[in-house]
Amino acid sequence: MAALDAAPVDAAGPHPATALLGATTELLTQEPPSAVSGRRIAAAAGVNYAQIHRHFGSKRELCRQVLDRLGDAYLDDAFPPGALVPTPGVVVRHESFVRVLANIQLDEAALTLRPQNPIVERYSSGLQILRPELDATARATLVALSCSMQLGVCIHRTSLTRSATLDDHADLVDRELVTTIERLHAGRGPFAGSDLAPRPVRARGSRPASLTAGRGRAEVEARLVAAGVELLADRTPAAISGRQLAARAGVNYGLIHHYFGSAAEVLEHASRQIRDEFYAAESGPDSMPDFFSMRAHPGYVRALTRVALDAKLALADDHFPVVSALLARHRMRHGEPGPSARCRYLIVAATQLAWSLFEPLLGAALGRRLEDLEQYAAGVLARLLNFEEYPSS
Repeated sequence: MAALDAAPVDAAGPHPATALLGATTELLTQEPPSAVSGRRIAAAAGVNYAQIHRHFGSKRELCRQVLDRLGDAYLDDAFPPGALVPTPGVVVRHESFVRVLANIQLDEAALTLRPQNPIVERYSSGLQILRPELDATARATLVALSCSMQLGVCIHRTSLTRSATLDDHADLVDRELVTTIERLHAGRGPFAGSDLAPRPVRARGSRPASLTAGRGRAEVEARLVAAGVELLADRTPAAISGRQLAARAGVNYGLIHHYFGSAAEVLEHASRQIRDEFYAAESGPDSMPDFFSMRAHPGYVRALTRVALDAKLALADDHFPVVSALLARHRMRHGEPGPSARCRYLIVAATQLAWSLFEPLLGAALGRRLEDLEQYAAGVLARLLNFEEYPSS
């Protein structure tokens, strides 16, 4: 029996089940399921806590129904009657679905809420009919790339648009994304041909970090920032309090305001450190981080995703040094990059972030390890850029 049929409609307001679904959707777009209690959901919905168990049985089932409803709405919109593959760019109209899916992916306690993903399965089956010349590896690679491109752009649009200096051309990002996916479906441009040329992928991995003793201003600041780095890998910025930072750092709470002014300022420094550590570990004097090297830095991927999903933490810094480095190299070798080229760099960066974040989900839906597809995906991304030499010197 559907949840909405479980009790008579209250003429004074929305049905309790409807109110609970709406409140849960809103909360899950901001925070992962483990951070949202059933009582908080009930309070936001304006109903008694017992209504959750009456209509859904549990908070977990309520969250599952929210995800299923959002996924079904996207599926209906993306696959009009007769469509073999999803309409490119439709995902931007379903931001709530993307945000909830990302928050679930970031929440180890809620990973059982992952959908079976009929979207990916239907996409793969449709592409097989549309392009029968593709083998299973090429098909899985292109589906994973397409999904990662669209999810990544939807999540990281604001930060990447700033990094690529596209603030005055934000609408162009959507058009370039649609064009890229249309070429993928048709096998044109960088996606031409049925054989994908593999490209070796290299990642050095994270370097161990150590905390210093809490003595003196520099040491205390370092401990607080290191605590912020650790916490950003586990929870959203909005869920990190100053007292949590102080406790993790082992310092007095008052020192946060004395040295930084606020907990938000500590988190800004922490996010910059996460960025710098990734770039320092994976780049050299004459090279940039390789394709998909982000996968060796899950803390970087998770922290950037959490920051992107948290509207309250507006960071002014460039958190995508790879995009900035690509633009600088383009200027050196080919002159000032136009808006379309900037969009391509943005899409490449967003793709790699989403590929790393959603690797378990996409891999399960495709029945393949995404790690095994990375060398083929890297070859496609290299061809998507204006010059082939990235990321080599």
